[in-house]
Amino acid sequence: MERRKFLTEVSLTFALACAGGLAACSKGGDSDNNPGGGGGGGTTNPKLTVNLASSLANPGDFMISGGVILIRLAAGNTPASFSALTSTCTHQGCTLSTYNNASSQIECNAPCGHGSRYSNTGAVVTGPATAALSKYTIEINGTTLTVK
Repeated sequence: MERRKFLTEVSLTFALACAGGLAACSKGGDSDNNPGGGGGGGTTNPKLTVNLASSLANPGDFMISGGVILIRLAAGNTPASFSALTSTCTHQGCTLSTYNNASSQIECNAPCGHGSRYSNTGAVVTGPATAALSKYTIEINGTTLTVK
């Protein structure tokens, strides 16, 4: 085989392998029914859209969807009545498992099993996590809540 042909084929193979590796490492779509999609947080791609007429009716209610944990903190349909945070644990990158209304803490119990806990504002309460959860902006129009 000629040197030029060999180098061309090796380069092409390397480029394809890199492209495949990058595609495998990129964030894939969620399998949930999030009508807002999982965009970049801009105005055209909300992270999560919720109908408050049928979801999150009571303080303490929560949902984890589209990379967001959304918690109703108080009555009333105002942004201050909710907390929207990333649902990705800052310790091992797994998805947070639940919100404990009695303790007002977000818990990371499974599948990681390391037990980090966060306040409903995203601050670390119990490690091993050391970084807070990222906060998202909440907008409400009528009974439609949008997380951006």
